Amino acid sequence: MSILDRDKVDGIGKNEEENKIALLIADHLNWDNEIEHLTLIQDKINAYISFIESGQAYNIYEDIKVIEGYIIDLRFKYKPSLNFYKLLDVFKSSTKDLAVEFRIHES
Repeated sequence: MSILDRDKVDGIGKNEEENKIALLIADHLNWDNEIEHLTLIQDKINAYISFIESGQAYNIYEDIKVIEGYIIDLRFKYKPSLNFYKLLDVFKSSTKDLAVEFRIHES
C-alpha cells in the first residue's frame, strides 16, 4: 500500500514504550505535480484521522485498554515541499485534541 491507496492504512503498529499506535504513510511520489501530491497527502491524513476517531485501533489491538496517543509516521522517498510543511501545520493544530503526533522521515 502507498499514498495512492487513500482509504487504506499503509502500516500499523504498537509503540510499546510510549503506549501509542503508529500509523505509517508510505510516500514514493516525486513533487513534480505538487498540487496533486498535496491533495493525495491531505486525503490520506484525513482517512487516518477518521480511522483514529472511529476507534478502529481498539479492534486491532484488543489488549490495549487505553491508547495514550497516535503517531502518523510519514515516510518520503523525495524531500517534501515547503507547502507540505504548511499543510502539516494545519493538521497539527486541528488534531491536538486527538493526541496525534506527526513524524517525518525523508530518504
